[in-house]
Amino acid sequence: MFLKRISSILLLGAIVLVLNSVSYAAGNADLQSRDYDIGLEAGLWLPGTVYVEDSDLDKDAGPLFRIFADTYVAPKFAVGVYGNYSTVSLSSGSTEVDASFWEIGMALKPKFMLSNDVALKPGLNIGYRKSSIDINNFDPADGMGLNLSVELQFALQGGLIFFIDGGFLSQPVGGNDKADVTWAPIVYLCGGIAF
Repeated sequence: MFLKRISSILLLGAIVLVLNSVSYAAGNADLQSRDYDIGLEAGLWLPGTVYVEDSDLDKDAGPLFRIFADTYVAPKFAVGVYGNYSTVSLSSGSTEVDASFWEIGMALKPKFMLSNDVALKPGLNIGYRKSSIDINNFDPADGMGLNLSVELQFALQGGLIFFIDGGFLSQPVGGNDKADVTWAPIVYLCGGIAF
């Protein structure tokens, strides 16, 4: 519970920083001729269902933190790496356990200019995910992250970009020696700053 409270405080602080940056924005960044984007974001991974062997566990909403580095290999196409971290509670009936998820991977992201100061950047993200579920005698699980991200970017003063990122995280395959751990796409919403 302590980790969950700290995560919530960090999430709130990140949101305040992002909103503060947007309030001073003047729209001077050049979205069309960037060599790279390095982004930090925080948000909420919404509720869903996680399948552990023969059990359906209800996942509550939890904080999600993401970091990425994208390099433009063409003016409107980026290849990058990313990392995700989230903590949530999983429940079945009256039983509730804590879980954490770490992920690293690669991303492919085309960019579509909506105006000089606004761009849409969808991405396919494929990664390696490690899940720790607080159940006795349950080893951490490995899995494949198959995710979709859609960044709506807004140019800010000083070359910065504010963005809203929505998408989903899924795990089509994964588990450990004792159980399969999988889930269908579960939606997330984040906001952040790219340099």
